[in-house]
Amino acid sequence: MSKLDEKKIAGAFQGKSVILTGAAGGLGSCMAKILAPYWRSALLLDLNEPGLQSVASAVRGVTKGEVVVRKADLTDEKSIAQATSELPPGLAHPDVLINNAGISIMSLAEKQPLADYRKMMEVNYFAVIALIGKFLPGMLERGDGRLITIASGSGVLANYGGAGYCGSKFAIVGYMEALRQELAGTGVRTNTVLLPTVMTEFHQRVLDGEFGDMAKGLPTITPQVAAEELLTQAARNTEVISFTPTLKAGLLANGVAPSILRLAMSVNGYLLNKKRGRAKKGLLSLKG
Repeated sequence: MSKLDEKKIAGAFQGKSVILTGAAGGLGSCMAKILAPYWRSALLLDLNEPGLQSVASAVRGVTKGEVVVRKADLTDEKSIAQATSELPPGLAHPDVLINNAGISIMSLAEKQPLADYRKMMEVNYFAVIALIGKFLPGMLERGDGRLITIASGSGVLANYGGAGYCGSKFAIVGYMEALRQELAGTGVRTNTVLLPTVMTEFHQRVLDGEFGDMAKGLPTITPQVAAEELLTQAARNTEVISFTPTLKAGLLANGVAPSILRLAMSVNGYLLNKKRGRAKKGLLSLKG
């Protein structure tokens, strides 16, 4: 992985106005602290208002720019509209939009309520396209802007117990793929981040829960390392960012030998199902 390239980050974000969702903790707060010395102004959004205030207090100590914090429920269209209305001039037409907020609710598909699927789609997909829809026209008019979307490796390589989450992330990865084509030559850049497993409270809950056996073998990185890497790669204008050897190998296998990769993933699923008493047939049933 790359080291934090402060020169590149300064070149990409110096004097820019930034909107960042999911800013109250984890990856979002790390990104805010990295970008604070460079931005001209920032709008930090999150449902966690005390966390927002804490991050705002920290970044105000290192930035010369204006910092606005607003509580936003990204499952609610009206809340999004209210949180992004009546902004200071620079933030009303931001240079950079970072869609970082996300939610994952792990469950076997047959056990997951429809409400869980809807909630994940609202935050991971519809909130992202709502914010892009609001701020992209201004970027196109200026012929300049940047859209950074924090997706997931699970948006290209599905995982056991994550049908709802993977569906929402596959959706946003597909949206960004199409959007990148639409924006070619307009001056608006896109960066889609295929985030690996990051050591957060959510990941710890997975380790402690029903799918802990699946999660224990996954390589992880810290939010700080993830933030440094993705912002460095974004500043270098890497359009699709993936930055762990395991994920890169999976993406390569998916491109070169997708049938072999899918068989390997099916075997993994079979072994997990056998452990749970769900497998009714043998391994040979996976062929064909």
